[in-house]
Amino acid sequence: MKTLIATVGGTADPILISARKMGFDKVVLIAGKPAKDVWGEKAIEGKPNPLKVADSVKRKLEEFGAKVEVVTVDPFNFEECCIETMKILEREKGFGDVCVSVTGGTKIQSIAAACAAFAAGCKVVYVQELRDGAELVEIPYDFSAFDELSQVKKRVITVIEDGDSAAEVSEKLGISRKTVSQYLKELRELGLLEAVDGCVKRYRLTFLGKLCKARWSGGV
Repeated sequence: MKTLIATVGGTADPILISARKMGFDKVVLIAGKPAKDVWGEKAIEGKPNPLKVADSVKRKLEEFGAKVEVVTVDPFNFEECCIETMKILEREKGFGDVCVSVTGGTKIQSIAAACAAFAAGCKVVYVQELRDGAELVEIPYDFSAFDELSQVKKRVITVIEDGDSAAEVSEKLGISRKTVSQYLKELRELGLLEAVDGCVKRYRLTFLGKLCKARWSGGV
């Protein structure tokens, strides 16, 4: 079973985009209490009610046959948000794959949900809005496997520029093109590189690759 856990804020769009792009069997919506319930008279008028948003999302997703659960938290209490998310994660992990979307809700909600997901070893994504739509971006949290790569493979990551071919990387490193091609293939399989369409196969770093380059540039 595939479960999507999503923080809920003032709009349904990020959750619906996540659900559509990922696919799901069950969705758990973590909605913040309305500001008035938390702050009382200090609450700012006109703020969206996350519970109403969650209810709207629930109805839409149930139309597609999904099982949907709504959990309410204080969106300004980091400890509560983190612990409640962890409880949900540990429960749902026993049934299959779990992914956490942290685009909606307050910053505290999102950070707390991401913190719980990292601790539980679950995938975390956010919705990146683009000029012509939106895409899901995965937030990496464990670099141990990448840190074990050989020094020369790390060098491939640190020297490559967008649009480089195997021949260009080979020239930069002073090693054979055949060896570089094999390294590029392996690094692509690890998700650090992606191929650019064209007559000659060229490469560019993924977001994860860019993070690794930032980590290794000073010490490789």
